[in-house]
Amino acid sequence: MRKGNQPLSPWYGSANTGRIIIKIYGICATASPMKDNGSLAGEDGTTSPLSRLFLTRRSVRKYEKGAASQQQVAYVEHCARSFASAMGFRSARLHVVGQGEQRDAIVRAAVSGVIGKVNPWLPFSHARHLILCGAVLPDDASRNHVQRAIKEASMVMQVALLAATEQGLGTCWMAGIHHDRVESTFPMPDGARLIAMSPLGLPPARLTLSWDTLSHYLVSKRRKPLEQLWMHERWGVKG
Repeated sequence: MRKGNQPLSPWYGSANTGRIIIKIYGICATASPMKDNGSLAGEDGTTSPLSRLFLTRRSVRKYEKGAASQQQVAYVEHCARSFASAMGFRSARLHVVGQGEQRDAIVRAAVSGVIGKVNPWLPFSHARHLILCGAVLPDDASRNHVQRAIKEASMVMQVALLAATEQGLGTCWMAGIHHDRVESTFPMPDGARLIAMSPLGLPPARLTLSWDTLSHYLVSKRRKPLEQLWMHERWGVKG
């Protein structure tokens, strides 16, 4: 059985994978084409490495005890920052906070207040690292500049999560965190505003009766069929 801190397969972690993740928004055509039944499998029944990343990655709210290795964390940061550099993104700022008092203080800040109560599982998740991604928003920036900065940070965060998945690590792009208190607890470089946050750790070997299972069940009940979300050429026309 695959350990939580092992790559998904010998292919993952190769130089080819790094290039795919870094350029993921420019080469999505390399993923297996979707079939009419929603499958990403090719004619021979297999999926491409990029497609497997999409299919493997999911939100994890309960982690195994233990921490991701230094090499794994460095790889996640490298992929995200290399992607931002390759795309010419100037606004995004990404930082991985390791275990210790600083990490604990950020967790307390994230779940504080009424907003933070959405994530009562975080202090008990056992994830030893946190991924913080922000965007530099100039005070005089126009709405278009603000939206662009947020989009850049979001794309960098997505690459970080896929890089973590590639390394056999678990993540959860969190909603409902107390952004202001996190920013005051851990000021980001260049005055960047916090856009996204995720724990980073060793995923469980199997689902247990936990927040992860409960959340997966509740979300699955609300999930819309793909044909209601995927449109062809213009909104309202199914692909």
